Amino acid sequence: MNKNILLKLIVIAAFPIVLFGQIKISGTVKDSKNEPLPSANVYLKGTYDGASTDANGKYSFTSAETGDGILVVSFVGYKTAEKKIKLKGPSLEIDFTLQEESKQINGVVISAGSFEASDKNKSVMLKPLDIVSTASANADIYGALNTLPGTQKVGESEGLFVRGGSATETKTIIDEMVVQNPYFSSVPDIPQRGRFSPFLFSGTVFSTGGYSAQYGQALSSTLILKSQDLAPETRTSISLMGIGAGASHTQRWENTSLAGSFSYYNMSPYYNVVKQRADWDQPPNGKEGLVVFRQKTSKTGMFKLYSSYTNSKLALYTNDLDTLGQKDKFGLKNYDLYVNSTYREIFGDDWTFFSGASYAKNKDNYDFTYHNFTSGKELQQSKVSVTKGIFANSFLTFGGEVQNAIYKTSYDEYSKKVNDFYFAGYAESDIFLSNSFAARLGLRYEKSNYLGKADFAPRTSFAYKVSDEGQFNFAYGQFYQTPDKEFLFTDSKLSFEKATHYILNYQYIGDRITFRIEGYYKDYSSLVKNAVLQTTYDENNVYKFNQNSYNNNGKGYAKGIDIFWRDEKTFDGIDYWISYSYLDTKRDYRDFLVMATPTFATPHTVSVVYKQYFTSISALVGASYAYSTGRPYYNPNNPVFLNDKTGSYNNFCVNASFLTRIFDNFTIVFVSLGNVFGTENIFGYHYSADGERRSAIVSPSLRSVFLGVFISLGKEQSVPSL
Repeated sequence: MNKNILLKLIVIAAFPIVLFGQIKISGTVKDSKNEPLPSANVYLKGTYDGASTDANGKYSFTSAETGDGILVVSFVGYKTAEKKIKLKGPSLEIDFTLQEESKQINGVVISAGSFEASDKNKSVMLKPLDIVSTASANADIYGALNTLPGTQKVGESEGLFVRGGSATETKTIIDEMVVQNPYFSSVPDIPQRGRFSPFLFSGTVFSTGGYSAQYGQALSSTLILKSQDLAPETRTSISLMGIGAGASHTQRWENTSLAGSFSYYNMSPYYNVVKQRADWDQPPNGKEGLVVFRQKTSKTGMFKLYSSYTNSKLALYTNDLDTLGQKDKFGLKNYDLYVNSTYREIFGDDWTFFSGASYAKNKDNYDFTYHNFTSGKELQQSKVSVTKGIFANSFLTFGGEVQNAIYKTSYDEYSKKVNDFYFAGYAESDIFLSNSFAARLGLRYEKSNYLGKADFAPRTSFAYKVSDEGQFNFAYGQFYQTPDKEFLFTDSKLSFEKATHYILNYQYIGDRITFRIEGYYKDYSSLVKNAVLQTTYDENNVYKFNQNSYNNNGKGYAKGIDIFWRDEKTFDGIDYWISYSYLDTKRDYRDFLVMATPTFATPHTVSVVYKQYFTSISALVGASYAYSTGRPYYNPNNPVFLNDKTGSYNNFCVNASFLTRIFDNFTIVFVSLGNVFGTENIFGYHYSADGERRSAIVSPSLRSVFLGVFISLGKEQSVPSL
């Protein structure tokens, strides 16, 4: 059993919406002189299934598609080739010989602000197995992304903090539609997980800046998730964990699949075993449901409907620093609904049409010691996009989207509502001027009815190929975002916040080896700022703030260098990556007194991820280590604003997966341990109003442990052919 088979089996045993019985498609792509063509794009028409050729012109990928299909190969400077194939049997070997369209052989790809080329995989591509096998991630998409360069280690709040940006400056997008609430609702000083399983998606695209004009409302970053197509077969799965249980069923017809799942979790048993430092009155518990419908409407058409619902509650106590011996209560009940429907079709030879609509509703009911607070959000979105080939391998994409956001809040007897209708239109072209030089030119128009403002956002990228595996990339772009809803509830007249990105990188992508170094500068302007910030002092020389109206006079910058190295080749059965980020950032916004580094930013961050496959015992083990220098925190006793820093952050995690059988059903046993050495990481401090007392912000438990058993029920499963 090789490591790829082991990985496939882990997927089979662990999750219901996972690829089974797939067909392996492989072969070689060469030119008319019988020379291999590296980095050629090979894919099944009308699907996301495909791969790029390696340095020897070889490609290999698996697909769950059946019946007739069209295999396409494209490479800059060569005529695109297609072959009709019959998707049947364990494997197919299809070779291509491409004919030149120009005299140059090696093609360039556009990848500034990204890790790989083309719109399909233009950033860091993380497969589901990359996520669940990363020790520190605990099968959370956002946890895995925090091991990549450009992200910051923030242990007291959920979110992706990218290159000096706050968590609200990163947007999550599923099948081109914005996700309003990608995380479970916030709890004081306790970071929350993402809501979505990585196995719902065929790939994870993470852009750390300079992203496409097709997306907006994100000053720093976008996370683009593309869901699976038709489920491969009918099957049933159950999962048993220390925190709960779940069951799912998937039904597959010829051109249709329908999947449903339900799970229940309760943290009480876990907290009884693993000591918690948070004072829980009611540990988190809740129910989750999911329905996924897929319909293949033609050979190239696909309709998708995804819907999820969660219902959860919790309650805990925190120490009241202003009254010794008194505790404050925090209770939360959350309801979240998300529905996403999309349709995609290819017309003729070079027209691709996309349309989508989504609806999201989230309601948080907070129960404080003396008050009740309710926060509600709704988002309705629709989007249309068309892509048309214009010449050679160049193409034009244009379209538009509308969003209707409704924010509601109530505090005891007071309530307020904001309705913001947002419109955007965009056009973007990828132009390959030669096999060594390419450009992406885009323009986005955005308008907010609530703000009464509109702006144009130009985006551009250039790429120059210097060798078969290496190239330089440059990107420039302007990005706008509506201020956070907390400021929309004020009576202030505000505009879009703005960030301008400048990115330059060099990347080397060889045979299972990736190296990347990227420098960037990000200029912030029109940030929300307290318009009348009066600073006074009490008798203890402690700052006191008076918040009045706000304007867009805030500003800031972020600059730095990101380095990434991944090696899956050198050591047999071992995959590892190392990332390093240097960040210099300051802001003068919101209630800042002066230009200062925000509390979520640190200069130096390092991540190391290691994975090893032991095929003889059907096991996978992994480890990850994260380090970052201290972050600023607010100390009211220090006359210099945000001049205090926490200690450095250290976290070492391990995990292991074991494949076995229970009553002849494929089963995976998964265990992970976080913060193995029990390092005390402090993320900041809370102070009393007079500044005399403080309490450290720490993790809710010194170590974390997870144990799960995932069983695949039903007919006998066979090892996928590879």
